Amino acid sequence: MLNSELMRRVLRFGLVGSTVTLFFMGLNWWLAPRLGADLAFFAAYPPTIALHFSLNKWWTFRDRSAVGRRQVSGYFLMTLAAFLIQTTCFKLLTHFTPMASWVASGVSTVAQMALAFVVMQFRVFATARG
Repeated sequence: MLNSELMRRVLRFGLVGSTVTLFFMGLNWWLAPRLGADLAFFAAYPPTIALHFSLNKWWTFRDRSAVGRRQVSGYFLMTLAAFLIQTTCFKLLTHFTPMASWVASGVSTVAQMALAFVVMQFRVFATARG
């Protein structure tokens, strides 16, 4: 059975994910009329990733160590894989459905969340616990 710390971590990850998803959707909603759906999606990504990294490092995984090269490179690679999944989902949803782009940005975020948790748990922030 899963230990209680892992369950708390999963819960915190879900709350961070929900918060960051709403932030990303809000940026997409605000930027899309100004930049168009595709450019808004890409422009909203960097600030969202910075927020995601920070909240997960310091709150979800309780990592108080200095931000290091290994952490940043591991997170960057995980983010790249997640970005490819998320972008593919976003493009499929906006191309083949009448879904608003800001809603599609949120739905596509959920598609990559499991990958992100596993990589952060066992790779990026693993040293914070051991």
